[in-house]
Amino acid sequence: MEAQDKPVLCLTFDNMGEARNVFLGKSAVPDPDAPGIAVGFPNIIRLLETYDLHATFFVEGWSALHYGDIIESLLIGGHEIGLHGWVHETFADLPALTARQFVNDGLQVLKLRGVRPAGFRAPGGRIGPHGHQILGELGFSFDSSVDKAMPPDIPVDADGYAGDGVRRLPNGLVNIPWQWFMIDAVHYFLARNGCRDPDDLAGFWSKIIRNVARERGCVTIICHAHVTGIDAHRLSALEKILKLALALDFRIVPGNQAARLATDPARASEYIDLPHANGR
Repeated sequence: MEAQDKPVLCLTFDNMGEARNVFLGKSAVPDPDAPGIAVGFPNIIRLLETYDLHATFFVEGWSALHYGDIIESLLIGGHEIGLHGWVHETFADLPALTARQFVNDGLQVLKLRGVRPAGFRAPGGRIGPHGHQILGELGFSFDSSVDKAMPPDIPVDADGYAGDGVRRLPNGLVNIPWQWFMIDAVHYFLARNGCRDPDDLAGFWSKIIRNVARERGCVTIICHAHVTGIDAHRLSALEKILKLALALDFRIVPGNQAARLATDPARASEYIDLPHANGR
């Protein structure tokens, strides 16, 4: 990773609609009135528009098939669309053939939407033993997954963390890692010791943002429309973090640009035309 002149915040959002419930056998069709769809995505899009920010939205292939209007709204807003598996399956546990099928099927649906995604994030977070080879062979540029499962308890002291190192893998794929404590749902629902109060989470993430700014590092935030987008208090907490990052002169960017800033800063400005980066 080359030295950066400014700290980088890679801004990302995961999941769309009923995909996970389809995988779990709890649903079979999309629900246009679900809070994440009807309220969450519009709120997130408005927030980003207010600050003229662009993000990467990692979307399941099934969701891209059924929520074309949301995909179009994201593209009109200049956001990047990445692939998030097929039905939010537990990607790391899939056999190689099934993993390839799900990635390829999702890729084909996004192509029908006019999108050629550069990035992938494994549903469930972990990439598994086959993912990077599959992504490289199918033409992806970057992956934002990790190798380790979420621990029951997450670190509560942010003093020792100042970001993650973006790296280029042997097959040319760029990996943008992240930490479980930088995910909204991990704090609000999943970790035993997570910050349940949005003000507490804003305070915790603010310390991290200041650490990363001091070291001119790179940090990835992962939020969800059905978690942060539907709740005014949580949405306000995210807004506080974005305002702080802007005040500290962060580059707040989608995944594709974060990958270029870290591995080829001289070409990072080529990612100005986000629709082009999405293949439109």
